[in-house]
Amino acid sequence: MRFAQLDPRHEPARVERIWRSLLETCPHHYFLSWGWISTWLDSLPAEQETRLVAGFMDEEPVLAFFLGTTIRKNAAHSWRIAALNATGNPYFDKIYQEYNAVLAHPDIRLDFDLFQRACHQIRWDELRLPGLAEEFTLLLGSLKDQPTRYNAFIEDDPPAFYIDLERVRQHNLDYQALLSSNKRSQIRRSIKEYEKDGPITLQEAQTPQEALAFLHRLAEYHEREWQQRGQPGAFSNAYFFEFHRELIARRFQHGELQLLRIATPGTELGYLYNFVYQGWIYCYQSGFNYLPGNIYRPGLISDYFAILHNARLGHQAYDFMAGDSEYKRSLATDSRRMHWMRLFRSRPAFLAWQFFNCIKTTARRFPVVYNLLMRLKKQVFPKKNER
Repeated sequence: MRFAQLDPRHEPARVERIWRSLLETCPHHYFLSWGWISTWLDSLPAEQETRLVAGFMDEEPVLAFFLGTTIRKNAAHSWRIAALNATGNPYFDKIYQEYNAVLAHPDIRLDFDLFQRACHQIRWDELRLPGLAEEFTLLLGSLKDQPTRYNAFIEDDPPAFYIDLERVRQHNLDYQALLSSNKRSQIRRSIKEYEKDGPITLQEAQTPQEALAFLHRLAEYHEREWQQRGQPGAFSNAYFFEFHRELIARRFQHGELQLLRIATPGTELGYLYNFVYQGWIYCYQSGFNYLPGNIYRPGLISDYFAILHNARLGHQAYDFMAGDSEYKRSLATDSRRMHWMRLFRSRPAFLAWQFFNCIKTTARRFPVVYNLLMRLKKQVFPKKNER
């Protein structure tokens, strides 16, 4: 196999042709679709280095992925980070890549050694593999099963819970029959309380303009909730907000995006922002109007109506994506796992990273020790100033 690197800014047509050709034969999720990838590439500033790594056999593309690189510096040294289908810069990676993978022709035996060979010509000290799809980590088996052999650190491996919508249809759209008695009771009580104001309705945005209006209302509720928790929400990141405005402007009319408003005649419960791709609904963001009192459950009721809505439309699954929470677990019928991993080129750097992360949990109980540890970690693994 011959490998080549292509700059999407200098060879956009060739990059698109290679990527689209592999999408036709490779199983993948929305985050690798050309709609998402092309919007992402065009959203990045000129100084952000991103390359398409492509593998060819008989001059035909059989493997492709993007590697973004970011250099972080301090007074002592610099640290070069590469990231799979991401940038390595937390500011730009706030859009949160999930179900990540390499596009590889089904006839190619993809393993970690082949992936390493493809990455060989790109310089990096740390290689980040965010949000790896379960089916991709199975292909890379040796990396997941023997991480220390490859200087790999598994940061997280949360489940991704989802609802099999075919099972909902098999129960004649009685989704509650698939839930626990406690969850059924919560749904019924909350609906009854909300509908004192009139029936709950679900409205799906029909135009890009309406979708953008829904997104802005969603962002208002989302930011209000996170500010009440004393933290910034996702939409406080200017790049994140602009990326999704552009994604809606470009891809809404292709049927890839679903923005939902759930409300009674006098009260908005909230908004949902989902991706729609190959029969799969990816629940990406939400914003809810929380009212006083535990009986009001705007998130639960919004998802309940959205699940029924998408079951009626004939979709395959309603996916909450990564995150192990009781809420997702209680509503799901199935799950699979994702993996967040880091690879280090040098053994000492890998051992240092392991050391810092092994003691971090314990050190959190002692703020003075924790602060000293974080200062030391910044010296070993320098950070770039985020925007």
